Amino acid sequence: MDNAEQAADTAAGNDQYLTFRVLGEQYAVNILDIKEIIEVTQMTRVPMALAAVRGVMNLRGNVAPVIDLAERFHATSTQVDRRTVILVVQLEVEGERQVMGMLAEEVNEIVEIEADHFQPAPEFGAGIRQSFIRSMAQVDGKFIVLLDLSQVLNIDELSTHHEDVESATVMEVSVD
Repeated sequence: MDNAEQAADTAAGNDQYLTFRVLGEQYAVNILDIKEIIEVTQMTRVPMALAAVRGVMNLRGNVAPVIDLAERFHATSTQVDRRTVILVVQLEVEGERQVMGMLAEEVNEIVEIEADHFQPAPEFGAGIRQSFIRSMAQVDGKFIVLLDLSQVLNIDELSTHHEDVESATVMEVSVD
């Protein structure tokens, strides 16, 4: 699906979006993708996991991975304070539902975005990987990045072991 198709697809759906901040930048996801918003809780670090996987948490007896969006987007850890939250989402992965948490600096508000305010993601200059962007929307004269959760929370990418990434880097360096 190209950028224009993604923007049109976004505009055709629900028009309410939860906005939140990651490293001072404003992002949004469709409100229907959010199961709940919780305070940051005890997380257990997973050995050899990528840095973006902040850890796992106990969510009513179930293990749920928590992804640090700052680390995923910019390789910088979120500084946890009283405003930091975990956005709990549920994705369909290979026919099964997977509950995951996304660590964000703070939640802002729920906004309604009219269909004519959606625009395709730019090819460059958005500050995060282009595949993470579903579309852009203009709200009150400012642009908000609407995230594509299937890409941001891509299980195949996130389940790569830290050791695998290091050996791939070493292989690249040794080839040159």
